Amino acid sequence: MSQVVFDERTKIWHGSPVAPLYNPAQGLGELLHRLLARTPTRIAQISADTGRSLTYQQLHLGCIRFAQSLTGSCGLARGDLVTLVARNGDQLAAIVFGCFMAAIPVNTLDPTFRAEDYEHMLRTVPPKAVICDGELVPVLKQALEAVAIAPQLIVIGKRVNGYPTVDDFLLPTGLEECFVPQHVEDPARELAIVLCSSGTTGLPKGVCLSHAICIAHTANLWRATDCDRVLCFSSLYWVSGLGVLLNATTAGATRIITRQSFSARLLIDLVEQYRITTLFMPPVQALALLGEGTIGMADFSSVRLVLCGGGAVSDELKSSFEKYLPRRRAKFIVGYGLSEIGGGCFATAGAYKAGAVGTPNAGMEAKVVDEQGNCLAAGEEGELLVRAKLVFLEYYGNASETAQMLDREGWLHTGDIARYDEEGMFFVVDRRKDIIKYGGYQVSPSELEAKIMALFAGSVLMVCVTGIPVPGNDLPVALAVRQREGTVLEGQDIVDGLAEVVADFKRLRGGVFFVDELPMTPSGKVVRRRCKEMAIALYEEREQQRKEGGSP
Repeated sequence: MSQVVFDERTKIWHGSPVAPLYNPAQGLGELLHRLLARTPTRIAQISADTGRSLTYQQLHLGCIRFAQSLTGSCGLARGDLVTLVARNGDQLAAIVFGCFMAAIPVNTLDPTFRAEDYEHMLRTVPPKAVICDGELVPVLKQALEAVAIAPQLIVIGKRVNGYPTVDDFLLPTGLEECFVPQHVEDPARELAIVLCSSGTTGLPKGVCLSHAICIAHTANLWRATDCDRVLCFSSLYWVSGLGVLLNATTAGATRIITRQSFSARLLIDLVEQYRITTLFMPPVQALALLGEGTIGMADFSSVRLVLCGGGAVSDELKSSFEKYLPRRRAKFIVGYGLSEIGGGCFATAGAYKAGAVGTPNAGMEAKVVDEQGNCLAAGEEGELLVRAKLVFLEYYGNASETAQMLDREGWLHTGDIARYDEEGMFFVVDRRKDIIKYGGYQVSPSELEAKIMALFAGSVLMVCVTGIPVPGNDLPVALAVRQREGTVLEGQDIVDGLAEVVADFKRLRGGVFFVDELPMTPSGKVVRRRCKEMAIALYEEREQQRKEGGSP
């Protein structure tokens, strides 16, 4: 069991007091400037799309030139904010690290956002410049016009409509040898990056992270080594994408990058071709991989570590995945983190129990409270609160939401329902906002989803349970995606099968609707608010057909 300590009086669990690997009392750009020069000939990244390798010396030079161009020809000043919308291409690391070195904060958005998502975030976090992939120029121009702002536009890739390109910013300046990164006087208070909250239950918010928290937490998702080859499909919109970029770079590891979206077949190909040692993925990608027909023939002998988080990871998923990993040489670690903490809060690195997210990470504190804020004992379910020396600065321009998330004692209110056992192992049960209320009882969507997946593992690929509001109640209903074409499974089969293993009030009284896919965030989380909208529309359509005498 990992080194965690329980305070009987306060009912607070404390992670081990291990100091961060790198001193957080410095600017992130200052740290990267030193570390990139440490191993100049080592390979920093390999593009699976172009085959191009980039050494740490080449990456370092690109970062310097980009930083100099931002504050030179581009005219940006320290503290001016830049919005970055890009896939994991060749120039992405130099752009981000160059911004850090110039002390210019970055707001990372996902290239798969819809127009309204861009519009919302540009209105929430207005930038002085937007850096984007060339194919995104039209949709971003549309969003900028809707928000009525006109920041500079810089294009990644080929020139579009005469806009400057990142290539222009990477040209020799003649002053590279003289470069000194901006000194950050107060790293714990100065803004480095604005991430997006996941937006699974509401519109995304801008999560402001300081230089110090990025060094202490985000760059410590796991202890990488300079022998690692790391693969992660997450864009920098998500804390896992940023964490992998920082963690691998500071360790001198090699990242395998691709602009392509995740597919199970592509992941297998990249693991085999580049001998990947470390995989970082959300459970939805792990499930898709297990559903790939050729996984039994895949060569995963190089893999030493699989980090899985960003959603519920069942014991069945973990054990099924481990069958394809090298025995006794590879670990499958489940983690739980928050953008607001800048990384991971819990992990099963030290020990594992079925359904657990792990014990508190180093420097983390955790407790479970009831609705009145009273601390609960082992086995009792309530809201999970976490605390660390460093947490997010604020939700950008949103003091009221910040106050709801971060209380005066420094506790982050996760909104997750959880419990812990006597050994400090934590189990996340559900989202507080997602709880369905039927007949005065509380129904956990996650519980029903886990049971459906266990009962119909060979037939159902994904499922989301939500509530249909009717007078005085919420009717539990499921949206399900069949495992593959030709699967013979009816909605009533799921309704009846679940009814045999749950209490009467947990039955799917709203029924089951099969869909081609569930709405997902770019980081692989189910967007429950959109699932609820879909379920309500399908339910109302069915009820209307019944009233008109049509088939259900």
